[in-house]
Amino acid sequence: MPVRKRYAKIESMKILDIGKTIREKDKLAAVLLTVLFVLQIIPLLYLGRFNHPTSDDFKYGAYSHTAWQETGSLSAVFKAAAGGVAEDYRTWQGSYSALFLMRLEPAVFGERYYGLVPWIMLGLLTAGTLYFMRTLYKTVLKSDSLHYISMSMLVLSLCVQFSPVASEQFFWYNSSVYYNAFHSLLLFYLGWLIRFGYGGRKRYIVYMALGGFLLGGGNYVTALFLVISHATALALLWYLKRRKEFWIVLLLWSEFLACFAFSAAAPGNAIRGAEIAGYGAVSSIIRSLLQGVRYYMAWLDKWWLMVALFMLPMMFGLIRGTSFQFRYPVFVLLYLYGAFSAMSCPTFYALGSTGPGRIINIIYDSFLLVSYVQLFYLLGYICRRWEEAVTEEKRQGERLRGLSCVLYNGAVATLFLMLLLSGTILDMTTVTACKVWIKGEGEQYHKEYMERLAVLEDESVTDVVFAPYTAEPKLVFIADGTGDPEFVNNREWADYYGKNSLVIRGGE
Repeated sequence: MPVRKRYAKIESMKILDIGKTIREKDKLAAVLLTVLFVLQIIPLLYLGRFNHPTSDDFKYGAYSHTAWQETGSLSAVFKAAAGGVAEDYRTWQGSYSALFLMRLEPAVFGERYYGLVPWIMLGLLTAGTLYFMRTLYKTVLKSDSLHYISMSMLVLSLCVQFSPVASEQFFWYNSSVYYNAFHSLLLFYLGWLIRFGYGGRKRYIVYMALGGFLLGGGNYVTALFLVISHATALALLWYLKRRKEFWIVLLLWSEFLACFAFSAAAPGNAIRGAEIAGYGAVSSIIRSLLQGVRYYMAWLDKWWLMVALFMLPMMFGLIRGTSFQFRYPVFVLLYLYGAFSAMSCPTFYALGSTGPGRIINIIYDSFLLVSYVQLFYLLGYICRRWEEAVTEEKRQGERLRGLSCVLYNGAVATLFLMLLLSGTILDMTTVTACKVWIKGEGEQYHKEYMERLAVLEDESVTDVVFAPYTAEPKLVFIADGTGDPEFVNNREWADYYGKNSLVIRGGE
């Protein structure tokens, strides 16, 4: 064999060996980070056994619960839920798909099923994040790397550990289905939109048609983000002269806007809006852009930086392996910031504030995805400019690999120091769940709840008086009733179980 051919064969074998080693390392990192994430959520899932319905769960589940108790028929439950949605559409709000799902809270079918709430909500967030990240990797960047799993697990770890109000995101069904579930559905929808835009199969049209119907009747924060995403997709398809896809996406956008308009036009929205004073449209936009700055300043903290350092070697490896050019960094970074900031517009417009914690939860989750995509795009731009300046390919590869190694080692050292020096580790969601578990607060709360339930299911008791809970564990305890039998939550609670009245002795 000629020397030149032998040398070429040896070099090709070396490349194959290097590629195999890299894939094995990618797989190992994905497995380890997945195991780490699962370990983080085990205490939350276990805490589900102490989780019980509360507050608006009783209001929205009342008709469905009665239908199930009387008939044991799913069709009767769905009919009751639909009737409740129609009533709320006239008198309270127009979010038809969200209101329907609220009326299917697990306790409708039995108190023991409410413990499934953290399983459902963590499962939806995990699946949506993985699907969206996989779409970016496989469809946009044409990468066969498993880093999308590793990076998803890192992002999900932050979503779980630093959720602004974890109880409302993972444990309280009424809150979590309205925001967390629809945020997760949005991630799936964006994945379908991207895949279809890149020449995906026709089944994505069906998925988006159904998803648009559901999201159009969901919360307005998620709906507005989808409006912006659709407009962006249409602009890109037109610019790329993908006329067939453009008209299909335009039709899907029209369907979603019609559903959204139907939700917004509900008579109940006007009745509810009369009780709350918000800002004007222009003022809301300005305030949202300023609020975006505040969120970045608050959430670009040491934990965000630590995860970013872990991601950097993966990002550099992905940048080297993709042909994507990262040509417009300023425009892309500012656009993503504007789209993220727009999530605050609905609450400023309707409420005159940033909204309750359950809304901040999904804004935080969106921030993590947006900010890390911004970091990746900026690094991609820098690397592409660097490649143009370096003429020797081998030298370039050695420099990038050396830089990745240094950054990875720095990430490990940074992680170790932060875990030692940071007091915030005690406030992480997993640590809080472990405290509730170990101290026995969850068990005590569960015991007292079941004692109350026995009274509520006793048909001979018509006017109920309860002593306050002696344990109010974080995460699973949301709220209790009051001493006023006409207080709205007391009234809804009593109606759910068919009682004349219900009060908490000594309650405020």
